[in-house]
Amino acid sequence: MEDLKKLGVILHGAVSVPISSDASPFILPSYTEAVLTSLQEAVLTALDVLQKAICVGPENLQVMYPAIFEQLLLFVEFSCKPPQYGRMETKHVANAKYNQAEWVALNYVPFAERSLEVVVDLYHKTACHKAVINEKVLQNVIKTLRMPLGLKYACPSESTWKLAVSSLLKVLSTGLPVARQHASSGKFDTMWPELANAFEDFLFTKSTPPDNLSIQEFQKNEAVDVEVVQLISTEILPFANFIPKDFVGQIMAMLNRGSIHSQSPSFTEAEIDVRMREEFSKVCFETLLQFSFSNKVSTPQEGYISRMALSVLLKRSQDVLRRYVEDERLSGRCPLPRQQVTEIIFVLKAISTLMDSLKKTQPENVDGNTWAQVIALYPTLVECITCSSSEVSSALKEALGPFKDFMQPPVSRVQNGEV
Repeated sequence: MEDLKKLGVILHGAVSVPISSDASPFILPSYTEAVLTSLQEAVLTALDVLQKAICVGPENLQVMYPAIFEQLLLFVEFSCKPPQYGRMETKHVANAKYNQAEWVALNYVPFAERSLEVVVDLYHKTACHKAVINEKVLQNVIKTLRMPLGLKYACPSESTWKLAVSSLLKVLSTGLPVARQHASSGKFDTMWPELANAFEDFLFTKSTPPDNLSIQEFQKNEAVDVEVVQLISTEILPFANFIPKDFVGQIMAMLNRGSIHSQSPSFTEAEIDVRMREEFSKVCFETLLQFSFSNKVSTPQEGYISRMALSVLLKRSQDVLRRYVEDERLSGRCPLPRQQVTEIIFVLKAISTLMDSLKKTQPENVDGNTWAQVIALYPTLVECITCSSSEVSSALKEALGPFKDFMQPPVSRVQNGEV
């Protein structure tokens, strides 16, 4: 193991050494090529030879896997944080004048991304190995990916965050069943908060889309967000009894936050409808409802968390409706801001989704407090009937319609022998 650590230091130092400007034309690929230098290829080949030797060697060699992961993850970090060599810091390309340091940094992105691909492939093969579990490799992978996931649009290369999220999904599809299998051992306890933070950093990133991002690209990026929520829906929430209560609570809070998500203030009015991440919000809402009304809630604690999340969501919907009614009344003949109209339309659509979900759910699976909050929406919805916007009226019609399925004559009561 000591020799392996020394090898790691040598490999890390080798790829960190800047290339002199005299030698760069003969060593570095051209600007249009996103390929690795011969040295970088050789470094990854050395690690590949090593991991293959471990794979076919005796079982006691498997303790070396975590060290290989550690080295590869250090290379993955180069995508957002180029290495330093002594006092010289490499930089990313900032303009058309490519100096020597900028050229070197530009080439770290494909090297880091290739390293990440190797990590994903190696984890798929070794996820069940004792050393990989004991040394918390899954947690380390998630922790490393948090940087590009959180930076998202601020990553030096757009391809980096896209590869990071696809890699996270692949690693989790392999690692989550292993984590559930070892839930009682406590070996994955510190992984769950890291995963919750990674989801939070990515789904609610602080970076804003570039001004030149097209609507089509924005929708493609939203589809990636939806994919993450779908993984939560299929690989995490159905197995809540194997997952720490705090983590489930964090996931519920994220779904609640995403279910009515406000758009970026930088968008123009023409873009607001498309850029509200409406599909993402809808999937968050539907996932929240699916879990809240699920028959698979295994413990009273989990049931309480889901009911609490749904209760907060319903309260927020009620608040948005009431604010709209009040603002509409005070505005007179002046139209409300387009942003607020879009918000109320989305809330009305969300209520329609809620009513549809309630119709499909067994009545005994919905607690009395939820029914009370749903019924309390009706008078507020009726107040919206006088709204002047045709779009709001159309969405209001869809929201009010499903209430007919919950209206019935009052149950007759017998008192003193009389009905």
